[in-house]
Amino acid sequence: MNKLSKTSLKKKMDKLFAEKVREMGFCQRCGKTSNLQCAHIYSRKNLSIRWDFENAVCLCAGCHLFWAHQEPVEFTNWVRDFKALKYLEEKIANAKPMKLYDLQAIYKKLK
Repeated sequence: MNKLSKTSLKKKMDKLFAEKVREMGFCQRCGKTSNLQCAHIYSRKNLSIRWDFENAVCLCAGCHLFWAHQEPVEFTNWVRDFKALKYLEEKIANAKPMKLYDLQAIYKKLK
């Protein structure tokens, strides 16, 4: 792998991760198949789960921007039905700072 900075590697990983989430092909809330987006359950600032598929759902732009972000409690309750929130909370609680080699290992798994 070419030598990339942490910032450029994170951008590549974000793009690849979002593509894989959108491959679901439909909004997991309403079923629409256009304008799909990768929606994170816990903020992307949590690097320990930023690229974890348990921390993402595929939503259309409307459900993502006008529902998930506007109604976070309702969104969280909806997600609780099919995602392992306890797993995500434990990963966040036990997170250590990410080193470049940690990011490179995650990137290889995403490819």
